[in-house]
Amino acid sequence: MRITPFAGLLLASLAAGCGHVPLTSLPKLSRIDIRTTELSQLRAGISLPADIRPLPGGVTMTIVALPKDGSRHERKAVLEEVRDATELASLPVLAAPGRRFTVFRLNAADAARLGAFREEMFTGPQNSGNRGSLALGADKACRLGEPSTKPVTMTGYLRTSETRDYVPVLRDFDLTEAVRAIDPKVDLAAAVPPCKAAPPLTAPPAAP
Repeated sequence: MRITPFAGLLLASLAAGCGHVPLTSLPKLSRIDIRTTELSQLRAGISLPADIRPLPGGVTMTIVALPKDGSRHERKAVLEEVRDATELASLPVLAAPGRRFTVFRLNAADAARLGAFREEMFTGPQNSGNRGSLALGADKACRLGEPSTKPVTMTGYLRTSETRDYVPVLRDFDLTEAVRAIDPKVDLAAAVPPCKAAPPLTAPPAAP
């Protein structure tokens, strides 16, 4: 999936009233303070049909700072897939049969970089009254096998140090309908290309 037809397909702006955030999630999301949340604990989860796979580099997080002077500053980072066996084993069951739940996080370097930006924008009396927001984006994916004729839906989750569990920020969002609404000429099957096959394993050369 490219960003042009899919801008905002997974967009978790933590401002109340975001159109696709479930109402039941708003109380928990309202606890999140962009100024103090532990970035190392932040997790983004995506539930997709099992044959749709997010691509490396395709899930991002953006912190936006809106100072009192009316300017706008933002920093963006690519999230990495969580592969730690212990953490994955402790995940709640959030994906129904036939679906795949993938979790993403900031790497240590990006957590430090965004933390420094956040401190610059929100810490100290000179920054009192500055507003901020956090957004998650997913704009690259591929598919296994042939395109499905069934609706392709996506559910997004966010876990932070305040929520302590995975809170839905987007539920059963129909990507097929979203693509048609943005551009009727764009077909989801064309926008989500086949996954590239992994190169075959090559046997090591025999020892002399």
